[in-house]
Amino acid sequence: NSGDKEAELKFKQINEAYQVLSDEQKRSIYDRYGKEGLEGRFGSGGGFSADFDLSDIFDSFFGGGFASSSRQRKRYSEKYSADLEIPINLEFNEAIFGCEKEIKFDQKVPCPTCNATGSKDGKSKTCQHCGGSGRITRGNGFMNIVQECPYCHGSGEVISEPCPDCNAKAYKIQQQTVKITIPEGVDSGMRMRVAGKGNIGTNGVQGDLYVSINVKEDKHFIRHNDDVYLEIPVFFTQAILGESIKIPTLRGETELKLP
Repeated sequence: NSGDKEAELKFKQINEAYQVLSDEQKRSIYDRYGKEGLEGRFGSGGGFSADFDLSDIFDSFFGGGFASSSRQRKRYSEKYSADLEIPINLEFNEAIFGCEKEIKFDQKVPCPTCNATGSKDGKSKTCQHCGGSGRITRGNGFMNIVQECPYCHGSGEVISEPCPDCNAKAYKIQQQTVKITIPEGVDSGMRMRVAGKGNIGTNGVQGDLYVSINVKEDKHFIRHNDDVYLEIPVFFTQAILGESIKIPTLRGETELKLP
């Protein structure tokens, strides 16, 4: 589409992004120093357009999944995720047959004293050193280095006096207890979602609780997917004569006749 200027710009940006991704040296410089690092290392612009930003290009095409860590720090530095994940250990039989568990966990809730701002007076100001971006650029023109702003720690905002109750975290911790039903057949690595039992966000919306399952090993049984294996040593004469032996099962001891 040669007549579409916007399409031409998109194509140029994609091509520039490919140059960075396909070149190990350029990718390493971009990851450490951003676009400014490429400009300093490879000359003015480095062959890249003025509005080149690898994160912005990926954001526009993939919905922000490749957002830079500095941008993520700004977004979450003084907030917290509403969703919460905790681990739980299950006995072998509990995982096989299912069970009920009562679990205790620490839940984050907005600090009522500072209204979840982290500031004693409930207000924050834009950091004057980074202009609210959370990053500062240092260099001599040949090599520019983009760093997290040391004055606001990447948040882009500063407070004059921290809240004494939450120590500028914007949240407080309270212990919660919840009963959950573990379905039969769960295995290590699985996650259970308990809706509406996570942290309470600064907007008052409660997130979900995710329970990460770990199943302990059993001294008798070995599990592979949905199958359970048992290894029992027998004497040669028992096998020859086809005797009956007692073996443990998931539901107790039983007798097995050797073929």
